[in-house]
Amino acid sequence: MKKQNLVICDRDFRYANSLGEYIMRRRELAVRIHTCSNMEQVMIFVEKQPIHILLVDELYDQATRQTIGAEKVFVLTKGTCRDLSETEQEIFKFQSADAILAEIFASCCMSGQPKILRETGRKQPRLIAVYSPIHRIGKTTFAVAYAKECTKTGATLYLNLETYSGTGARFARAEGKNLADILYYMRQESSVFGMRMAAVIQKMGELDYVPPFLFSSDLKEVSEGEWHQFLDAILEQTIYENVVLDLSESVQGLIGILERCDVIYLPVLEEDYALAKLAQFEEEIQRQQAEGILRKVNRFTVPNDMESYARKISREEELL
Repeated sequence: MKKQNLVICDRDFRYANSLGEYIMRRRELAVRIHTCSNMEQVMIFVEKQPIHILLVDELYDQATRQTIGAEKVFVLTKGTCRDLSETEQEIFKFQSADAILAEIFASCCMSGQPKILRETGRKQPRLIAVYSPIHRIGKTTFAVAYAKECTKTGATLYLNLETYSGTGARFARAEGKNLADILYYMRQESSVFGMRMAAVIQKMGELDYVPPFLFSSDLKEVSEGEWHQFLDAILEQTIYENVVLDLSESVQGLIGILERCDVIYLPVLEEDYALAKLAQFEEEIQRQQAEGILRKVNRFTVPNDMESYARKISREEELL
């Protein structure tokens, strides 16, 4: 897929550069970033190459902006811009780069153009589950640490599907969209799922994640069929090579989801009550005739340092 030209024109060149550098780090985007500090530079550029997306300071009037002939024009404003054409859209410039990108994605979803997401041409992605019937043993600490290690070998997405994810501690309390919104979009317009997904993604270093459900009732209402549709869409319409699922019993069709995973990490405690819960879980698997799950389980006793253990496992996988 040919990359699209995204031009940022702002008299504050440091602002334009900072925004451009952030957008360049988004690996799912098929765009070339060009930054300019004045409209004369933009005019010189457009004589040689087309501009697919133009982010431009509101200080340049509508007539000047229209001479560029960009496919999509977003006007960077400090407040409300009254000098907008019907084909332009304003974006408040002093918000997070994620929020700015989300508005661009939303607009491109509505029109279908320009196509700014990379095609998914990559090796078969891995679906990795982290689950345990034993609670409060550091499962999420391991899942996040392991997912971060996976980013060293390819684009990685982490999804927290716990009843109570701890939003506000490990995960920033999202002011915008979360998993509930992504599932809503999937039900309504699956053809632009990849773009909708990209608009909601948050980052933890190099690791991508979707803010978890705020309410456990939203998580529990998702059917098994919808979960499989959701996972299919991620594997088919996004760039991720690794998808790490932090699972809980609140996920409908848990056994069916574990069946489709490539590997399952299962932390345990060597204590009577914990081993009794593990035995119950294994009996449930056998009762549902899903014994194939047990062959994919990497069971391990909870170590003192989950993050170091996650790094060790990731290095061992690279040697396989």
